[in-house]
Amino acid sequence: MSVKHYKLVRLLLLMFLGVWLVLIMFPFYFQIITSLKDVAEVNRIEPTFWPEVFVLENYSAIWNEPGNFKSLVDSFIIATCNTILSLFFGTLAGYALARFPRQSGGENVAMWILSNRMFPPVAVLLPMFFLFEELFGTTDTHMALIILYLVFNMPLAVWLMMVFFRDVPRELEEAAYVDGHKPFKVFFTITLPLVGPGMIAVAMLCWIFSWNEYLFANMFIGTDVKTFPVVIPSFTSGSQTLWNLVMAFSLVAMIPPVVLFIILRRYMVRGLSLGVVKG
Repeated sequence: MSVKHYKLVRLLLLMFLGVWLVLIMFPFYFQIITSLKDVAEVNRIEPTFWPEVFVLENYSAIWNEPGNFKSLVDSFIIATCNTILSLFFGTLAGYALARFPRQSGGENVAMWILSNRMFPPVAVLLPMFFLFEELFGTTDTHMALIILYLVFNMPLAVWLMMVFFRDVPRELEEAAYVDGHKPFKVFFTITLPLVGPGMIAVAMLCWIFSWNEYLFANMFIGTDVKTFPVVIPSFTSGSQTLWNLVMAFSLVAMIPPVVLFIILRRYMVRGLSLGVVKG
């Protein structure tokens, strides 16, 4: 390729990336400026792309209802507890399927676990609701959603952890057994550290699903416990939706996952790339 053709290709690539960046960032930009507008400007037929008056009070108005902050706390509790349980059971099941496929059921069990993640959630909404009502007497608790989200996060955790464990050479574990180490010690001191980045990636995926889930949260809880996706539609005044407050609260709700991703991004990239390269 000549230098002229190389520069042309590079220019076209940069133009494509520029257009792609604008398309990706524009919704986020519009969310920010909408959160800084007053109600009259938000409800105009013709949208404005820069606030005429910056209304910073929108970010204090979202806390006028005490339950709004509590909804973020409830979401954090549910997402964190569910992630811990999903990762715990997913790690154990994934290791069993990777190292002892015959004893654990092999590919048939693995496919059955994965199939639980494939059906549409709305198909089991009412059966799950009546089942939890029958078993626990109520669904308006943290524990109800923590257990329920296991149905959707567990298959993801099991399959990803199974793949990560398969990429760990058996020879490392066998060498430790020869040295006299017990299976539990080998698992916790040799195998788990090698799949640590993968565990962090799985944990982030499970946490984000639990943090953002709306369908089951809207159906199961709402009096004693509320998650923030259920609270967002409540920013209304009469029949009017207060989109400026919706955008402001949504931006605040984005802070925890963004901060977690920034802190763990190095491990996320390493975890999601496990098994990509075979050497």
